[in-house]
Amino acid sequence: MALALTTFVAQKREGWKSLEGLLERQRAGTLTLDELRTLDTLYRRAASDLALAQTFYPDTDAHRFLNQLCARAYAAIYQPPRERWAAVRGFFRRDFPRTLRRELGFVGASAALFCLGLLLGALVVLWEPRGAELLVPSGVRQYVAQGRMWTDDILSVAPPNSVSSGIATNNLTVTILTFAMGIFAGLGTMFILVNNGVQIGAITALCIREGMTVGFLDFIAAHGPVELSIIVIAGGAGLMVGQALVDPGELPRSQALALRGREAVKLVLGCAPFLACIGVVEGYVSPGDLFPTWAKAALGLSLGGLFWAYLLRAGRADADTKDAPEVSAS
Repeated sequence: MALALTTFVAQKREGWKSLEGLLERQRAGTLTLDELRTLDTLYRRAASDLALAQTFYPDTDAHRFLNQLCARAYAAIYQPPRERWAAVRGFFRRDFPRTLRRELGFVGASAALFCLGLLLGALVVLWEPRGAELLVPSGVRQYVAQGRMWTDDILSVAPPNSVSSGIATNNLTVTILTFAMGIFAGLGTMFILVNNGVQIGAITALCIREGMTVGFLDFIAAHGPVELSIIVIAGGAGLMVGQALVDPGELPRSQALALRGREAVKLVLGCAPFLACIGVVEGYVSPGDLFPTWAKAALGLSLGGLFWAYLLRAGRADADTKDAPEVSAS
């Protein structure tokens, strides 16, 4: 006769907790050889407990917990050796774009918040010119008042390589901050998205109002499509973290945060090399008049199109091949 569920859980809980602790240490790379043997023993006991739960306690929290615990232990013990560069290639070839496609809803919500900020900032400045005093940095306003772009003197102050490095660092900081602020139930990420949108919208409207539309487009055309896309993706990652905290579902909030957080981090890590590349464009191509506006616009649209084509198409062929049914000759 099967034990009562509460008795079963009470008798086995210590072993399950010990296995969880060893899995955390294994993930951190601090297990000793003896602890590794203990991990294997505890996994086998947990697998036996899972078989009992499947038989006598199906569809209970204990059953679901054991299922997840055994899956984690199996992956930790029997994971095949991975070659580092092959893993990196696999991440960018499959994991990153597939994760983004799975989470397009969050990325879309992030884009909506950013566009809302753009619209609000632009409308405020176009409707009430004095709004620029509140929404546009004073340094930018001073340049615009002189009929000059605030980017005109960038290359005279520092060489392109320094400008590019500084821009890439700043962009990475903004991206990480946009993602990390999701820990405040998503509200921090929402604020950053709307706030950045308001500032960019206000600057755009100020340039339009002062007859500097061409100069503004000349600067942002080459790097804008990819850079703004990455900010929106980071915002989507932050909203994923916030959603896990607000609505963890059947899982404990800590487990939901860990699971969703790992998926969100994939989005941020995947964007990192693209941020570095677009920093080069923003440092070498965007400022100055070395390249004509039409060339910058063509480059920006091409880079943006290629970036999203990669995100929406990469890894699909592998998935189709894996999922295709086998056909045998009769």
